Amino acid sequence: MSNTQNKAIALCEYLRLNHKGRKNAASGKTLEAVFNLNGKEIRKCVNTLRCDGFPVCSDTVGYYFAATQDEVDATIAQLNSRITQISNAKNGLLNSVAKIKQPIQIDICIELSVDLIVRR
Repeated sequence: MSNTQNKAIALCEYLRLNHKGRKNAASGKTLEAVFNLNGKEIRKCVNTLRCDGFPVCSDTVGYYFAATQDEVDATIAQLNSRITQISNAKNGLLNSVAKIKQPIQIDICIELSVDLIVRR
């Protein structure tokens, strides 16, 4: 078992025992302190748990082990929203590549005015 999996299992058990339900959510900072991990490592563990089918939820309050299907559904809705935002950003970048490859036409108009003074 990998080190990430061990950390993920410990995090899952901690959330299940101490932070079940949204009303008992733990902030990311709290989990970082308890497990001596940084935010990226916590997110990686949460992702591992979710991929393995554990109902670890999160929102603006923090992370928690789901107590109800509604909590799971809310986290799924949040993930779907993020997927849509990321997909829109990707599509925008794909469109930008087409704009880079298109020749750019620039019309330049120069107006010259010359005053000739003839002296005799």
